[in-house]
Amino acid sequence: MFENVRADIAAGAQWHRMSRLERIAGERLGRLGPALLIGSIQCVLIYRLQAWLYGHHIPVLPELCQRLTMLLSAVQIGDHVTIGPGLLLAHGNVIIDGYGSIGAYCQVSPFVTIGLDTGGPDAAFAAPVIGDNVFIGTGAKVLGGVSIGDNARIGANAVVMCDVPANSTAVGIPARIIRHDAATGGASLEGRDR
Repeated sequence: MFENVRADIAAGAQWHRMSRLERIAGERLGRLGPALLIGSIQCVLIYRLQAWLYGHHIPVLPELCQRLTMLLSAVQIGDHVTIGPGLLLAHGNVIIDGYGSIGAYCQVSPFVTIGLDTGGPDAAFAAPVIGDNVFIGTGAKVLGGVSIGDNARIGANAVVMCDVPANSTAVGIPARIIRHDAATGGASLEGRDR
């Protein structure tokens, strides 16, 4: 859990860099500033606590953590979701539910829904499995038992109900796939100068 928390704080601090705070309080405290002041980063950290409490069968507290994230940034992350290190929720307003998983260093934009496809009598209760370093654009919906490959990108407002291969982009309603020769990537911030 603590390795994931460190990666979450590092990704959030790099994205929401507070240069003035770093100059005044030093680099170490400056890196903690976003975790203390940015609601979307706090939601990911509270989710880590929620998952730990749920995993240790502690009653009531996981539900309180879930309600707190909803109040902070309108983020709802279900108890059964597995999330890798370095998740970046750009601004909140996100729903992630079902028995799905999200890989390492993914970036999820506002107004995104990731979860079950319960739209018909034959709907399965499988949730998406999202690979590492995936970017999901504003307003996108990723529904059902789909697989999103590593380094994939989901365009803004896309509705994805089919598998997206690694190093591809999904756009449109319903989503169509655009393949790339190289990794397109998501939240990897290495080398980014902000």
